[in-house]
Amino acid sequence: HVGDEGFLELINNLLTMGMVPALFPEDERSGLINSVAKEVKEKGLPDSKDAMWSYYIEQCRNNLHIVLAMSPVGDDLRRRCR
Repeated sequence: HVGDEGFLELINNLLTMGMVPALFPEDERSGLINSVAKEVKEKGLPDSKDAMWSYYIEQCRNNLHIVLAMSPVGDDLRRRCR
């Protein structure tokens, strides 16, 4: 049983794109960008906000592992997989 259909969209985004759009508000995003600024500069990458965000997302994709478990009971899972 899926309590919230929006959850499936979030999982789909994680599995296909490696991120969830608009997951972080701007103030949190700025903090995350600042957390990788030193690494970005050390690697000689552009230090623009967009480049640092892309670097952060790429690092998350490289280190993110997802385990997804679903119950095979009922027809809902089979319908969604199609």
